[in-house]
Amino acid sequence: MFSYEHLAAFCATVDHGSYSQAAKHLGKDRTTVREQVKALEDSYAVTLFDIQGKKAVPSAEGEAIYKQAKLLVNNSDKLNARMMDSYKTQFTSFNFYHDILAPHTLILHIEQYMQEHFPHITINWLHRNRQEILNEVATEKNAVAIMQHKLQSNTEDAYQYLHLGSDKVSVYCRPDHPLTKVKHLTIEDLQLSKQYVSENHIHSLPEVFSVSSMQHTVSNNDVLLNLLVHDGWAFCSNALAQPLVNAGKLVEIMPVESPSPIKIGLSFYFPISMKNSPELNGLQRVVREYAKKHFV
Repeated sequence: MFSYEHLAAFCATVDHGSYSQAAKHLGKDRTTVREQVKALEDSYAVTLFDIQGKKAVPSAEGEAIYKQAKLLVNNSDKLNARMMDSYKTQFTSFNFYHDILAPHTLILHIEQYMQEHFPHITINWLHRNRQEILNEVATEKNAVAIMQHKLQSNTEDAYQYLHLGSDKVSVYCRPDHPLTKVKHLTIEDLQLSKQYVSENHIHSLPEVFSVSSMQHTVSNNDVLLNLLVHDGWAFCSNALAQPLVNAGKLVEIMPVESPSPIKIGLSFYFPISMKNSPELNGLQRVVREYAKKHFV
């Protein structure tokens, strides 16, 4: 009969290609992982891997059972997360991850709410790329995130998300930029002018945000805006750019092929283990209220 440990060792070895890497992923010794796989093989008189040097390549039998084994392991992990009494845990800090699309006004709104209702909790605002954020939210009990929404299955990870709606993104440059003098601005005009582009935009939707033949990638909102008021053009969230527009440092320009702002969906991500906690319930309520007022 197999156990969770047997299947976890088997799946990790398939996923990582060797007993050593699987052991590192599981936080166990290589010998332990190999013994767990061997116990599974002995129980059913099958060979699950062909060893090729340092690599463990799934055999035909291994490939045949992998999907079902992976599903059992993932469901077991989810069940374990749900049964954790995390709602009884006193949170002392939250790692709040975000990408470049998260509006500063929403971040401030959340900060003020947490300070008023949970003043003992320290909030760490951390900017990361999408995959790093998902890894943290799936593995850490105090990690939550606001970032671009993507339709995808998350059956392999111990997190869920709440879709908030869509924020608007437009093209901006300084008021005296040559592009503002073009009577009928086109995509071709943008292609021939320097573009500052968010690293998150490039990773998430390159087919939309990668336009110019002269691109300068920037990973930080503040740096991008500081560069933008001096030179080039960029896609920016309307909420992010509005203070500089009001100050007369930026203007919105839109090519004739795209006369309206681009709508980008945002979601709030959280670990399954945090469900039913008063902290999460409050955060969900706050971000929903903000989304109703500011998103479409």
